[in-house]
Amino acid sequence: MRIAIDYTAAIRQGAGIGTYVRRLVDAMLDQDTTNAYTLLTSGRLTQEQPFPEGERVRGRSVLIPDRYLNILWYRWRVPLAATIFTGATDIYHGPDFVLPPLPKKTRKVVTIHDVAFLEHPEYAAPSLAAYLKKVVPEALEEADVIATVSHEVSRTLIKHFQAPREKLTVIPNGVGSYFKRVTDPMLLEATRNKFGLKAPFLLAVGTLEPRKNHLGLIKAYYQLYQQKKAPAMLVIAGGKGWLYDETRELVQQLKLEKRVRFLGRVSDLELVHLYSMAQIFAFPSFFEGFGIPPVEAMACGTPVITSNVSSLPEVAGDAALLVDPHNIDELAYAIARLSGDEQLRNDLRQKGYAQAQKFTWEQSARKMLSVYQRLYEGKTNFSDEDALS
Repeated sequence: MRIAIDYTAAIRQGAGIGTYVRRLVDAMLDQDTTNAYTLLTSGRLTQEQPFPEGERVRGRSVLIPDRYLNILWYRWRVPLAATIFTGATDIYHGPDFVLPPLPKKTRKVVTIHDVAFLEHPEYAAPSLAAYLKKVVPEALEEADVIATVSHEVSRTLIKHFQAPREKLTVIPNGVGSYFKRVTDPMLLEATRNKFGLKAPFLLAVGTLEPRKNHLGLIKAYYQLYQQKKAPAMLVIAGGKGWLYDETRELVQQLKLEKRVRFLGRVSDLELVHLYSMAQIFAFPSFFEGFGIPPVEAMACGTPVITSNVSSLPEVAGDAALLVDPHNIDELAYAIARLSGDEQLRNDLRQKGYAQAQKFTWEQSARKMLSVYQRLYEGKTNFSDEDALS
């Protein structure tokens, strides 16, 4: 097969969908010894995120800036087929919500990561929400297969867009194999000293934006701080996102500057160390299509608290404490309970190890390759029927 994949997010985004595209493509290239891949991106490459190398993979960079190519393809729908840049293609995969104009004979796969833009537009920048409201229905119509990252996303696409069940298949995200518990005291101490951390600490990971509910987590921590029940620190790792200033301003208002530490974006190695050192990992997000950080934390043996909404119960299973992300008291109680109960932390740690093994990029790549093959062979039903009932 000749497989083309939109690799733009992998080049442009350090986290989120960028991570998804890089990890999935790398895992497919590791497993697939037969098919040829063309990776397509718009704009210029970066040294930080180059194309992967290999005999069966080639990169193609369209020297049109992202913004203008998006206007041509997704606003004006100019019939400039992506195959002009990729060459003849049997399968085209749009892993970031959209599909460009393509010949009818090219079989098409699109990945939909969430529908926050529709169900929770308040958690997305207005321009992004408006863009996705336009392009996602078009992609669902054009696609031969709609891959989602959770059963919850599939059910939501059926609810809002009447997406055909036979097109829908669930291919969960994974976590890197290097997410494992680190116990070497010298390695952990180096990371602890670099960031000036005090133990025990509560860890949160995610872009600083309203959807991740860092404001609620800080308020819950403050409640425990007033009661003298708080861990020594609340540590937040993640880059700046939409409306991130509100999060820092709240810390200043509550005079928690010495107790709440913002690390910014950290390396994967540093992240593994942070998970391994944290007493508790909290991820009280309002909405997730999947939610990778809780699984990363579980793989590193960190007890997890996460939300009881959207896809997070599906991802966490019985290996986390689930809370209402809108209820500050409930979140604070869960932190205090887990902080004070070593046996509960050990129980969740063991359950977390088992739960994390269900989500690997190798498994995700294997299923995606199967979808490509079945689509190439002319199959038309990809439904995960049991999960969507």
